[in-house]
Amino acid sequence: MDFSSIIGQQEVIDSLKNSIESEKVGHAYIFAGPTGIGKKTVARIFASMLLCSNSGVAGSCGECLSCRLAENNSNPDFHEVNPEGASIGVDEIRDVLSNIVVRPMYGKKKVYLIIDAERMTVQAQNSLLKTLEEPPSYGVIILTTSNYGALLETIRSRTIKLSFKKNSPLEIKALLEGRFGNTIKAVDFVTSYADGIIGTALKLAGSEEFIALREKTLELLQKLRRSKLSTVFDQYPFFEENKEDVDVILDIALLFFRDLLAYKNTGDENILINSDKKDIILNNASVYSTDRLIRSVETIENTRKIIKQNANYQLSIEVMLMKLQEEDVEW
Repeated sequence: MDFSSIIGQQEVIDSLKNSIESEKVGHAYIFAGPTGIGKKTVARIFASMLLCSNSGVAGSCGECLSCRLAENNSNPDFHEVNPEGASIGVDEIRDVLSNIVVRPMYGKKKVYLIIDAERMTVQAQNSLLKTLEEPPSYGVIILTTSNYGALLETIRSRTIKLSFKKNSPLEIKALLEGRFGNTIKAVDFVTSYADGIIGTALKLAGSEEFIALREKTLELLQKLRRSKLSTVFDQYPFFEENKEDVDVILDIALLFFRDLLAYKNTGDENILINSDKKDIILNNASVYSTDRLIRSVETIENTRKIIKQNANYQLSIEVMLMKLQEEDVEW
């Protein structure tokens, strides 16, 4: 395994390669960045290089005993803690601590990967702290987190933090086109929607459900503009059927109104996120006033906020639909 498959994250990769080349690998790392950015993938590659008997900065060899065991997920010198529930408890961390005192069986290092480390309870973090203060020379602990601030300061101060940055739209689009060729639908929209997160882009690009949800959402928004207030409530069943994906629906709606607003005020087709829906955007932009588009954006964001605050779901959605349907008012 090597880093050749990783898109972007050059600073992180260079730092890890330099640590191996200089034989100055740290005893504990925090890989911090948004969910889906590639932290786990990079961590596993780094671990494979540390465990490989023949590894250099080019990557693990794939042929030594350590590598062959790793391929079957049976290398006793590598342990991964992947939370199954809402949190990582102290017992799971104690298992790590009882194992790390045993020297490696096949190489010079033992590697422990704790995924979503922010989910460790305070007791679990405090249990890990002693090992971070007095680590064995062969032990390497890697914590991945999307919420760096949730880790105790005492944990943060005893680890090397490597920050993963969002990928550029060009990197995302190149990856999608390389992976899916010309088969992917709405590549520009998926690229923009992913917001620099490769994991999100890959998940959505291969999802017919997402594409269908987007089509239905855009159809509903156009129908809403042409409907009478008395028929607005007929649109609610769509939101009830897709309750678990309401965040996605609201995102799609926001990007639709964003494009309408952007085109209405600039006339520039090249800045559209929904570029594959250009005709719809251009045909609808003149129908809305700038004030109404701004109010629509604010309405959607406010609806998302109150739903997260556990407001009545149906009432919140129906109020949003009524506000989005409202005709322009002269001020």
